[in-house]
Amino acid sequence: MPTGRNTMMRKATQGHVENSLALEKLLPPLQGNVGFAFTKEDLTEIRDLLLANKVPAAARAGAIGPCEVTVPAQNTGLGPEKISFFQALGITTKISRGTTEILSDVQLIKTGDRVGASEATLLNMLNISSFSFGLVIQQVFNNGSIYNPEVLDITEETLYSGFLEGVCNVASVSAYWLLTCYISTPFYHQWVQRRPDSVCGD
Repeated sequence: MPTGRNTMMRKATQGHVENSLALEKLLPPLQGNVGFAFTKEDLTEIRDLLLANKVPAAARAGAIGPCEVTVPAQNTGLGPEKISFFQALGITTKISRGTTEILSDVQLIKTGDRVGASEATLLNMLNISSFSFGLVIQQVFNNGSIYNPEVLDITEETLYSGFLEGVCNVASVSAYWLLTCYISTPFYHQWVQRRPDSVCGD
């Protein structure tokens, strides 16, 4: 999986554009910290493998919280001198056997919030590494086409259920407007069998 500076990645990609014009589609996404993962295996499996590899990390002041962080009720093992620090964060505590104990679970950081210096210090004091670093898949390039990774979630069952839903919609519209077509014919037969008097005259 090659990674590097954008200028180097662009130069390497542009050098191969003359051999394959489809590679030109890779140039616009080359912004920020980007890497290429080359594979001949199933794309869905590779996607899951890349997303599963995450490295736990300590909270840093100023970082954006990627997930909610809740500090559980526990005996922290910290001395009574830290009570003022907990009170400044709005965490209820008590002194139990010479150590500070958190009385109830506290949601410290919400998703998308900026981590403050006090929150980062508290999480590091309690050895809570609730953040993680990993790869985010931005684009998939396959057979000269580039598309969003959400396309990999589409299975045969998804396509089949979508097709059936479309068939049902066509049949409903046809039956409502009394339009005869291949899809609506079975519904007409069922309707006639239930109400033969509507077809036969006096």
